[in-house]
Amino acid sequence: MRNNFLACVVAALAVFLAPAYQAQNKKATPPVPRTADGKPDLTGVWQPGSDRPGTWEEANQGVGVPEPGRGEPVRRGANPPYQPWAAKLVLEAFNRRNADDPVARCIPELDLGAGSLYPNQFVQTPRLIVILVESRHVFRLIYMNEKHPEDLDPSWLGDSVGHWEGDTLVVDVTGFKERMVGSKISTDALHIVERFTRVDYNTINYEARVEDPKALTKPYTITSKYMLRPGTRLQEYVCENNQDPEHFEQLDKKGLINR
Repeated sequence: MRNNFLACVVAALAVFLAPAYQAQNKKATPPVPRTADGKPDLTGVWQPGSDRPGTWEEANQGVGVPEPGRGEPVRRGANPPYQPWAAKLVLEAFNRRNADDPVARCIPELDLGAGSLYPNQFVQTPRLIVILVESRHVFRLIYMNEKHPEDLDPSWLGDSVGHWEGDTLVVDVTGFKERMVGSKISTDALHIVERFTRVDYNTINYEARVEDPKALTKPYTITSKYMLRPGTRLQEYVCENNQDPEHFEQLDKKGLINR
């Protein structure tokens, strides 16, 4: 009898306190902010390749390094299905410890949901969305509801145009320069479609479909997350003191790099 009475009391308290608990949670986590035209507002500083909410220090133990041993990484599907000739170049780069990789020489590239050590800042307007990337001081300009220029000059980051599909920002990227050295091989046929969906206050779900019929056997898809980092500011990134290329060249001349 006593147990039944206590069970009834607990159930009644749960029903009575549930609305207050839910209201407290809703107050603690605001809804997705929206712009004047009703679109999700992506403005803010975000960390790619993470699934932990909070400030930068809370999510990264104060040093910007994700917690080790947490199972599968947030970013998935990032192994390109290369054609044999491209796979051969990637293997050669691996055997040279990636000494020729353009990134080692401060050449920019699209990180496609990776680069968790460096925050990204989104600045959103109706006609233009800007993504500032701390690493290598990269900036991306996403022109909204426009077409790619017909006289497009190839570039390392390509040309980005975007539009909204419901609450998802869809970005079409083309016009890339060829990359024939390093761990990532691509041709001028590279074409990427990105999708940014702010699913809650703290999280942007990211997806990128990558196709390059000259270098890949088939298209492939990468998924990742961006987590909001309140109070974080982008810092200066200096690449002029990068000693990796010279160091690797010296090792190569001495025969210390495996081929």
